Amino acid sequence: MRSKVLRRLLILIAIPVVVPAQQALVHSKIQRFYNFQPHLLTPQQMAQKSRALDLFWTDAEQQPELYVAALRQELADFSNPSFFLYDGSILLMNLSDDPADRKIALAAISRCDLRDPKATDYFSQVHHLATLREDTTTAAFHVLEQPDFKVAFGEHGIALRQDYALVYLLLPTDQSYWVGPAVARIGTESDQTAQQSLLLLLWYAQTDAADKAIRDFAADPAKPAPVRSYAQGLMGRKGNLGPAQLAETRGMTEESLRQVRRERLKEVSNEALKDLDNYTLLLMSKRP
Repeated sequence: MRSKVLRRLLILIAIPVVVPAQQALVHSKIQRFYNFQPHLLTPQQMAQKSRALDLFWTDAEQQPELYVAALRQELADFSNPSFFLYDGSILLMNLSDDPADRKIALAAISRCDLRDPKATDYFSQVHHLATLREDTTTAAFHVLEQPDFKVAFGEHGIALRQDYALVYLLLPTDQSYWVGPAVARIGTESDQTAQQSLLLLLWYAQTDAADKAIRDFAADPAKPAPVRSYAQGLMGRKGNLGPAQLAETRGMTEESLRQVRRERLKEVSNEALKDLDNYTLLLMSKRP
């Protein structure tokens, strides 16, 4: 009994407590510092706001216990300024490596206005969390709301449009997180760009449920003809695997191949994309 009581006391001590006055102070700072949306500002105005945000971040870094506890509460309030939901999430993850805080950040990030953060920054933050095997489904699906979503990495010579950005934000995670939601979303999604992105994601899933969703979409006369044609093309997609490639995976199971794919997509590069396709074709050869 004494050990249980002691354990509870230690847990309570480990959790930072913010008194109402401190919480109110941080809340007022958030309202003051984040009372703007970057996409509506000129470069000069944004430079001024950035300098102000530097002060907010510096204050947080000097009082991490106070701000971690306060940010947990503020990021759970989606009525806070949209850009704070993104920038405040990054701040929380800089101050804390607690998996619970990563989940709070992911929920808040998925509510931000995608016109505000740079697309490459948004992608990089969510992709990093995907490589940590967090459930990035909601944050990844957020890019479906922006048909022209695109990221470019000059150092790798790679540019990703919405479809492959979605793939990169989800495939490094456990597929049990996203296959079901993707199947459900393709049944209700009306935007053609998002439909194609979801179909591509489902093809890479290589599960019976995903295959069925692609077949159902391709056979539905109510769906747009160009996207139905795209789905039919995915259904017929095959590759020529040479004896050497097949020999490399002899003895590997379907699950071990999926794990190799997850690990490979921790890198954003053209080479990783080529390997993704090869591993997927090898995975197809392993499936019944």
